[in-house]
Amino acid sequence: MLKKMIPLGLALAILVPTIASAKTVTAQENTAKSPYATEIKAERQTIKTNHDANKVLRDTIKAKLAQVKTLIAQDKANKTLKDKKADLQANKALRKADRATLKGINTTLKADRASVKADKANKDYTTLLADLKKIPDLQTSKTPILQDISSKLDSLISLLTN
Repeated sequence: MLKKMIPLGLALAILVPTIASAKTVTAQENTAKSPYATEIKAERQTIKTNHDANKVLRDTIKAKLAQVKTLIAQDKANKTLKDKKADLQANKALRKADRATLKGINTTLKADRASVKADKANKDYTTLLADLKKIPDLQTSKTPILQDISSKLDSLISLLTN
């Protein structure tokens, strides 16, 4: 019985200091992050709010695009699409320019998110906070473009329903 207890005692002797040192490292990380914690949390909440607002706009745009596709299919069947072709092409060109602008903003957002991830991994909280503060401005610059695309789709829908 004693022979079975010796390996168990040795295993515990090895694990206990490891667990204690892990708690110490976590405490050191928290003290490094603590001056920035509230600001980081506030920025993340702002980013989430902006993301949700833009997601609602993107979802409405998707629904309107589906509606446009069905209206175009109906006009093709009724052979009334040729009369509206010039207006459709002009609207498509405007939406394409807006999508190109959005693509540029999204590329910048992706790079900023990657730098935020790297800053978090490196525990560089001052740079992390600076990078987090860039993201909401980019997100809010997307909102009017998404609204513009939505209004262009509304005009396209009204054109196709007449």
